[in-house]
Amino acid sequence: MAKTAKQRKRSMAGFVGANGGTPLAPENSAAPEVTGTAQVGEELTASAGTWTGRPAPSLSYQWNRDGEPISGATANTYEPIEDDVGSPLTVTVTAANWSGTAAETSDPTANVAAAA
Repeated sequence: MAKTAKQRKRSMAGFVGANGGTPLAPENSAAPEVTGTAQVGEELTASAGTWTGRPAPSLSYQWNRDGEPISGATANTYEPIEDDVGSPLTVTVTAANWSGTAAETSDPTANVAAAA
């Protein structure tokens, strides 16, 4: 059921009182980073970078191959597969809260190497 304007105003007033200020949309001040070896079978790990917002934003991850989303690769870790060989990988971190959504993408890895 949709809230009325009066209910939304009360809800926002409760938020401001409980959280010490007006809601702020997520903002990124340090981009996500990928660490690890870009090679089939080696685990890569994404750090989220630095995010601010009020309330604190929730974060989600999406790994990309050549800039295109990899289906099902939505954790903060990723293990490259044969389909990734020869392509760089990035991770996009999306931050969301009541006030909005923002996304930031890491620098690309080296092209993924075949398994040793």
